[in-house]
Amino acid sequence: MPRGSGRICIAGLRQRGRDWYVDSVPSPAGHLLAGVAVAWAAEAFEPLRRRVVSAGRPSKAAPVATPLVLACVALALAPDLDILLASHRTYTHSIAAAALAALAGGSVARALRAPGLATGLACGLAVASHIALDWLGHDTSTPRGLMALWPVSSAHYYSGLDLFADISRRYWKPEEFILKNAVSIVREVAILGPVVALAWWARKRVLASREGHPGV
Repeated sequence: MPRGSGRICIAGLRQRGRDWYVDSVPSPAGHLLAGVAVAWAAEAFEPLRRRVVSAGRPSKAAPVATPLVLACVALALAPDLDILLASHRTYTHSIAAAALAALAGGSVARALRAPGLATGLACGLAVASHIALDWLGHDTSTPRGLMALWPVSSAHYYSGLDLFADISRRYWKPEEFILKNAVSIVREVAILGPVVALAWWARKRVLASREGHPGV
């Protein structure tokens, strides 16, 4: 492994053990916020914004939780399901997973007569947001990082920036599982909250403009 802060870990897949319980970053709350931000930002652009406007009734504002928002939230959370397979931060935390999500999302959208390319890109970015947030987080596991470039490379990558704190799953330690995790989640909200707010503001501004000027 390179000296200093390091960027690549080429050790084998982690085994169940002491570090198995302290390597989740960020928490589901952080990934949920990222998924919402991706969807709202995407809906500020054509052709997705046109679909959002048409889905709202004339007397009401455009819906907040659209199918795209729900899909992006689910996809932003989905990579951590690999915990159930004892292979956390491997294949589901990779560019291949993001590409697969984009392909699947675009295909489903086309089948439902929705914008295929735009929807697919949003779905891919939702998974990519999970990868980016984990890459930026503090990792205490072995090996450090995630297999972000699989299948091009099986190396584990990490930024060393530790922007997000680790989330503990050691439920038998209340001071760590409750208090420490609560502080970590507050930190995530403080960092990602402004990003979500900006995406919401852009979406609201653009949609209001389009509703007021149908020809725009």
